[in-house]
Amino acid sequence: MAGISFLLKKHIKRPHLARFLMTETEQASQAVGPWFLTISCLAVMGLLVNLATGRSPTLFFLVITYATGLSLIISSPVYTVLNRFLADELFFRRTDSIFNALIASSVIMGSFSMFISSVVIFSLSSVTANYKITFVVLTSLLSLLWCIVSVINSLDKDRLTFWLFLAGMGTSIGLLLLIGTSDIQGLTLIFIAGITIPVVGGYAFILKLYLRESVRMDWGFFRRSKAYKPGLALFLVNLGFWIDKPIFWYSKTAGSSIIDPFFRYSPQYDFPFFVAISLMMIASFIVYRGLKKEIRNPFRLFIFKLLNNFPFRELSMEKLNIIHSVRHIMLRILLVHGGVVLVVLFFVSTAIIPLPWTNPFVFHYLMIGTIFFSFWFLCILLIQYLDDYDSILWLALVFLILNIVCTVVSIKLGWKYYGLGFMITCMVSSFLSLIVLNSKLGRLEYGIFKKAVHVF
Repeated sequence: MAGISFLLKKHIKRPHLARFLMTETEQASQAVGPWFLTISCLAVMGLLVNLATGRSPTLFFLVITYATGLSLIISSPVYTVLNRFLADELFFRRTDSIFNALIASSVIMGSFSMFISSVVIFSLSSVTANYKITFVVLTSLLSLLWCIVSVINSLDKDRLTFWLFLAGMGTSIGLLLLIGTSDIQGLTLIFIAGITIPVVGGYAFILKLYLRESVRMDWGFFRRSKAYKPGLALFLVNLGFWIDKPIFWYSKTAGSSIIDPFFRYSPQYDFPFFVAISLMMIASFIVYRGLKKEIRNPFRLFIFKLLNNFPFRELSMEKLNIIHSVRHIMLRILLVHGGVVLVVLFFVSTAIIPLPWTNPFVFHYLMIGTIFFSFWFLCILLIQYLDDYDSILWLALVFLILNIVCTVVSIKLGWKYYGLGFMITCMVSSFLSLIVLNSKLGRLEYGIFKKAVHVF
């Protein structure tokens, strides 16, 4: 009877379908909510302008794309070093230096973003001065946004990030409906107003939570031993992801559209890539959910048991849990995201879903490539979890070189092979990263203990 009562209580405590759906929706909004909200906001703004003027605000989308890519590449070294520092501070329960380190990194990031974006836009573009200044402001603001969002997420406040983005994107759409402008600079300023809300809200949250004394610049996180490695590794990760786009934009044979000597785009590559990456939000949610619910706790228990001299049987159990969780996440990526990719490609191949671009091959290559990119990105995050930035550094370098070489070769082979370079790059890189991850998990005890010895 006791066993039956226990099973009955366990069954009653299982979440109902409605609660399960609400939980999954909440986790999805935290994982890809900011990404989805930003894309939705830009789509609504473009649709409203198209309905009002009869044409798409192409230059506006190019300004946002260029500023986003440039800000990610510029800011990734700084916020990666900062997050690595914050992880140690939170682990040792030292919170006094968090806000001061954030302010120092923000000053560096803002200065670098303003300088680099100013040099790029004023030397390469022929748009008017007010457009150039707007581009510099947007790039700098986005750099600060990536910094504060990464800090908030490292504090496990993903829900706050979602609500700040929701407020910001809602503000942009509301301002557009209120003002009704279709000018490129006006649209960009409206988008800047929306982006400002999560930036200001995030800094206000950190200020309220961690400021205990007068504000001062704390540069200690830059002076740590080998602090350059995390920054350089994530710089190469972002550069490798973005590098194939400028190759298409500035290629003379890829059919790029030239709006300006600086602002260019490739309709036969950019549009399919945007759709493919947007659909990859499914895999991003799987990765986020797996790391948060299946990897984090076993990994923390493994470190705790290792540092407190638990028996090897206990260590092996937690290590096995980590390995099984990694396998489950990869299997879900393959089944769920891979299934969505196959269904979409089936509908496209049978013309049930007509393609709005003329090249039918590039979308197939890019969609398949996103499956392998998801595997590669998961491995990068897991290796980052293991604090092995040396491996991330050379894996990212391999991805960058492969993406450059394969993209150039695919362009020379002709329009039937556009996107094949990205697919081959993702396939080879994911295979190499799986080998590295398997090696690291096999020597997990030694790796963690070695780093613990260096720390203490």
